[in-house]
Amino acid sequence: MTTTRTPTRTSPRTGLGAWPLTAIGAGLAAIAVSAMAMGLVVAGGSYTEALPGLPDPGPLVGWGSSILRLLTDLAAVLTVGWLLAAAFLDPSGKDGVVSPLGRRDLRRAAAASVAWAVLAIVQLFFELANVLGLPLSDALDPSVVSTYANEVASTRALLVMAVLAAVVCVGVLFTATTGATAAWLVVALVSASLPALAGHAAGLGDHALALTAGVAHVISAVVWVGGLAALALHAARREGSMARSASRFSTIALIAIMLLAASGMANAYTRLDNIGQLFTTGYGQVTLVKALLIVGLAILGWVMRTRVISTLHRSSRIGAFARVAGIELVIMATAIGLGVALAASPPPRVEVPLGSYGESLLGYAYPPPPTILTVGLGFNLDPLFFTASLIAAGLYLAGVIRLHRRGDRWPVMRTVSWLAGLAVVIWCTNAGIALYSQVSVGLHMVMHMTLTMLAPIFLVLGAPATLALRALNPAKGNERGPREWLVWFLHSWITRLLTNPLYVFFVYVIGLYGLYFTPLFGWLMGSHVGHVIMQVHFIVSGYLFYWILIGIDPRPKPLPYWGRMVLLLLALSLHGFFAVAMMMGTTPIATDWYGVVQPPWITDPLRDTLDAGQVAWGLSEIPSLIVLIAIAVQWSRSDEREATRLDRQADRDDDAELRAYNERLAALAQRGQSRPS
Repeated sequence: MTTTRTPTRTSPRTGLGAWPLTAIGAGLAAIAVSAMAMGLVVAGGSYTEALPGLPDPGPLVGWGSSILRLLTDLAAVLTVGWLLAAAFLDPSGKDGVVSPLGRRDLRRAAAASVAWAVLAIVQLFFELANVLGLPLSDALDPSVVSTYANEVASTRALLVMAVLAAVVCVGVLFTATTGATAAWLVVALVSASLPALAGHAAGLGDHALALTAGVAHVISAVVWVGGLAALALHAARREGSMARSASRFSTIALIAIMLLAASGMANAYTRLDNIGQLFTTGYGQVTLVKALLIVGLAILGWVMRTRVISTLHRSSRIGAFARVAGIELVIMATAIGLGVALAASPPPRVEVPLGSYGESLLGYAYPPPPTILTVGLGFNLDPLFFTASLIAAGLYLAGVIRLHRRGDRWPVMRTVSWLAGLAVVIWCTNAGIALYSQVSVGLHMVMHMTLTMLAPIFLVLGAPATLALRALNPAKGNERGPREWLVWFLHSWITRLLTNPLYVFFVYVIGLYGLYFTPLFGWLMGSHVGHVIMQVHFIVSGYLFYWILIGIDPRPKPLPYWGRMVLLLLALSLHGFFAVAMMMGTTPIATDWYGVVQPPWITDPLRDTLDAGQVAWGLSEIPSLIVLIAIAVQWSRSDEREATRLDRQADRDDDAELRAYNERLAALAQRGQSRPS
């Protein structure tokens, strides 16, 4: 009797078993932890026993909080990477349905987000013990947690992070389209950036640059590292079309590394007094090593982009991609470990105390008494709005240039309008008015009215979506390229909600009352993040309002012109009531902020509030008149186009519609005459 032995087969799809991949992941985590430990020692953030009589959480908390932060960051990186792959890198079916590979990546993202949420909660307890100087057992006491967890900025950020990570986990389990996956990716990116808002940047004098650079650094890092980790897994398991996925990711990686380098330099600037501290302080030395690692990653990325990706259509080259990706992941793990060490170490920059408590809250000395020149001119960099405006201008001009090279025309006034709107945004957020709006309610109202009523008019008339639809090339097959994503967004339920007249009316007009006549205004002004949120709200609400009134770009359900007139007049009347109510006020508004940062030249806070009401009344007239004229002109042109269309139709069918109408009238008249009297 002969027995045959069935040979053990290795799946051609995987190439590697589950254990080697797990071992690789554990090895990368070990490298990151080792780099973090060395960075903490060099940068001065490692645990040291407290002096006698001072609270000491102990070495378990001292080292454990940093290790947990690193592990939490790695879980966030994996969650973002697999969501990025499922939304943009993996193939998709018709109407954006995720592919089988995309479903596997969604399940991986769900598992990573569970780990992310759990690690964030555990880190919360360690961080609470570290901040309060308590042993871990005391920090776990429910009374301590309920009293302090929501009061400490870092633990509050971890709590929100854990909630958002759990929401992402549940959401992706019920997700079947790339559009929904992209939405969960945005939520994950917001969650990953929360600790950057509660770290060293929150205490530095240059709040705007420090916070913006910190958030940009985190987002670019998790997108870059997470995307590469997802591609490396696909290459190891021979999943999907590596040539297509790697080609798409190369563009994302290029943008991410440019943003990472720029934000890294900005972070170093806000944390070091001079360039010499890069060499003379432990913090600077760790920063320098991390910068060199990023440069090395950029070089490897260039090699990958120029020599490897273009040959991935040959299966024999996938191994080369996996090897280069593995080297990159090792360097990235080291850089992440050093980044966590820097975040947990005190920067060497010494903040120069300002002359008063209010100035320390502002981060700069009180500006001199306002004049036309000091308010209208000057430059105080707000990196978020300045950079975003320059990018928006560059992309718009690139679209115009592409149309011209193709032989298509684009109205010059639309380009002028778009650039004018961006110039107004830059002026409101970077000129002298930006400084004065922080200390004066009246000048804040000047900034608000300009930012929400004037800039959006120009931006809407620039028709950016129409330009993008004409300039972007369609993707092949069922895949979604930039143009398809834009079409999806313009027809999505999100846009239908955002352009609903009732919703727009609420956020644009009724929101004024909820902002200025409640404690919300003072609370938002009390932090740089709140101030940025408020400015973004001004721009977005104004853009949505004028989009449904005079917008050229397509939208789900355009309002009839008479409806636009009614909406504008109703908004103008309620806006006037708001201004009158502010001018008739008997107490200053937002005293919990403006009463603290009050410069010497504001001697009557109530007068400042009344001036704000007058500004709200006066500055609303001119933009409303411009929009009223624009609606009238568009209405007239629409009627002319409709009349021209009807004339052409009549010429083609010999006025069949009119003849049918006359015949119907004649039939009705004849029927009336034939009835017996």
